[in-house]
Amino acid sequence: MIIDSATEFIQKFENFSEIIVECSPIFLRAIKNILTKGIYKCIIIHMKTIHCSLYEFMRDYHAKDDRLAVKCRNKEMRFGRLFKEIDRVASGLYAMGVRKGDSVMLALPNIIQNVVAVYACSRIGAVAAMIHPLYSADEFEAAVKKILPKVVFLSDINLKKFKSRIGGAKLVICPYLVYGFLGLKRGKTFEEYFGDGEEDMFYMQSGGTAGKPKTIALSSRSVNAMVENLREHLGDRFSGKKMLAIMPMFHGFGLCIGVHTTLSFAASCVLMARFNVKKCAKLIDKERITTMLAVPRMIGKLLAYDKFKGEAVSSLEDVYVGGDTVPNELVQAFEQRMRESGSDAKLSPGYGLTETVTVCALTKRGEFLEGSLGLPIGDTQAMIVDDDLNPLPAGERGELLLKGGQLMSGYLGDSEATEAAMPVINGEKWVKTGDIFSMDEEGRLFFFDRKKRLIKISGMNVFPSDIEGVACELDFVKSAVAVEYAVGGKPFIRLLVEGELSEEQKKQVVEHISTRLSKWNTPSDVVCLSAFPRTSIGKTDIKALEAEWGKQRSSL
Repeated sequence: MIIDSATEFIQKFENFSEIIVECSPIFLRAIKNILTKGIYKCIIIHMKTIHCSLYEFMRDYHAKDDRLAVKCRNKEMRFGRLFKEIDRVASGLYAMGVRKGDSVMLALPNIIQNVVAVYACSRIGAVAAMIHPLYSADEFEAAVKKILPKVVFLSDINLKKFKSRIGGAKLVICPYLVYGFLGLKRGKTFEEYFGDGEEDMFYMQSGGTAGKPKTIALSSRSVNAMVENLREHLGDRFSGKKMLAIMPMFHGFGLCIGVHTTLSFAASCVLMARFNVKKCAKLIDKERITTMLAVPRMIGKLLAYDKFKGEAVSSLEDVYVGGDTVPNELVQAFEQRMRESGSDAKLSPGYGLTETVTVCALTKRGEFLEGSLGLPIGDTQAMIVDDDLNPLPAGERGELLLKGGQLMSGYLGDSEATEAAMPVINGEKWVKTGDIFSMDEEGRLFFFDRKKRLIKISGMNVFPSDIEGVACELDFVKSAVAVEYAVGGKPFIRLLVEGELSEEQKKQVVEHISTRLSKWNTPSDVVCLSAFPRTSIGKTDIKALEAEWGKQRSSL
């Protein structure tokens, strides 16, 4: 139905209690102005358009009242206060000279100031550059030189290390334990930014689809599109819920789902700066958490904790898991624990990469299929291709390509890499994931390995994940990584195992793999390591293992 004015809209739909509209932010603001006069307060408006700023989308996507918006430790902020703080910080940034298109660097942990600063940047059209707060000083300085921020936000946890490396940027300090913005100027006003969503909103640091460090530019529209795609895929699973935002905000999973999706749905966001199994379990119980994001390692640690059970976890409803493969045994163990605790909570594995904002495929609630990471969400489309970008039939392995509204704008300052990662096929732009997948007839996606991990032995394709999966079928192998090394230019497979194995157990591993897989997959040796290195979100750091034990080493 076409409506010509906000007044006509209200008159036609005054008897409805809930409405989803697709319109411009300006039209929506006119509707809200009429609603606030007190006549039609019962109407809940869901804004469907993604073509607006990040802040406008969050504010208007779902009607906000004065419920809890965000909490960190004992500090909490309701939506009314959150919007006032966003405006206050936006005014301060504006007084410090930040304008549309300028970048502001946020090297902060998961604290309320980080949330406020992100939306304050959007309020004036600035770009929020999200940086790991525990970078080395050299890594931080390299990011500053590349991004050239006008203002840098640091916390007392990294101030001493980074303060001398901010170049000509102005400094704002956000204490970890006390809410505040030290050094932020007092601004009286600012020029509000109203965009179409195509402006760059985030600079995110990532390994890139080819494995080299990149700065990924994400538009407001692409991040907003992910929220709408999740709604289409999952229904209204987030509204009124309580999210444990434990994934870091410098990572797309934590920022765009843990915070932006949660707040857009008018749900409450409980921030946790660092994963600790005891504190996490206690927080789930104390705050009656319904929803959380995690990587498989976190779930394994929680299940091993003797207090993660019973009434303490009965509030849980949905746990979305990404960042690594999710074993069938983990899903079964989690859901069994939930049933025993009186909860119907489900573990839903998914897949995503920063180049597609974050999650672009997800298992629907209760539809877990072993080996699958679910279906593409919303308008996201997937295609499996060979090395020449020719589509492959269902069931065949190849590189996963994706298209839809969630695609990145590109790699900052690297048009060549952007063009290589975003091929145009039949007039449409796709993004290459660098990951090997297959897709079944129903469109479900099955992950096998990173494309760059593919090993050629005597001309045969060898997938390290196949070897690792078979090795872990043995009870005494908990975690394994297969890497390629060369002797005299000839490739071999080395299997790294976390923990100690006897010589007899090492032989059993090799024999088991040789029985289950072809001879090209059989490791030449097995090396035990006391512990695998981990990335910032708890994944096994395969790059570090390959550098130490793989191609750069010719022998033990």
